[in-house]
Amino acid sequence: MKAINHKALTAVVAVAAFVLCLLSCDSFDSYSVAEAEKDLSGVWNITAVTRNGENISQQMDFSQFALNLNADGTYTIDNYLPFVVRESGKWKTDDKLYPFMIVFQENGSASETKVEFSYPGVNGQRALNIILSPGCNSNTYTYSLQRVSQR
Repeated sequence: MKAINHKALTAVVAVAAFVLCLLSCDSFDSYSVAEAEKDLSGVWNITAVTRNGENISQQMDFSQFALNLNADGTYTIDNYLPFVVRESGKWKTDDKLYPFMIVFQENGSASETKVEFSYPGVNGQRALNIILSPGCNSNTYTYSLQRVSQR
C-alpha cells in the first residue's frame, strides 16, 4: 500500500509542478526590433593588404593611404594606392541595412564602380574589408581598414 501511495503522490506532485510552470510563464507580446543602418562614414586607414590570400602588407608603405567616406555621400582618397577609383566622388552602399557592396562614382563619370566588402567586428570595433581587382582580374586584393575617425 505504501508503494501505491508513493506513486500517486509522485504523480500528483509532477502534475502540480507542471501546472505551476505553465501558470508562472508570463505572456509576452511580440515586438520587433528594427535593424540599424550600417554607418560606414569616417576616415579609414589600411591595417593589412593581401593579394590572392598572401599578406603583402610589408612590401609597400600603406600607412599614408586614407579612404575618407563622408556622411554626406562624398569620398576622397589621401595618398592614392592602387584602388578601384582614383578621383574623388560619391559613394553609397547597395543596401542601408544589409550592405554587401560599396558603390563609388568618380566626379565627372557616368559609370559606377561596385566593390564587395565585409564589416566584421575586430577588437570591439568595426573593420572594413574591401575586396578588389584593380587592373588585373587574376589578382584579388583585400584591403583591411580600420576607422580612425567618424565623419
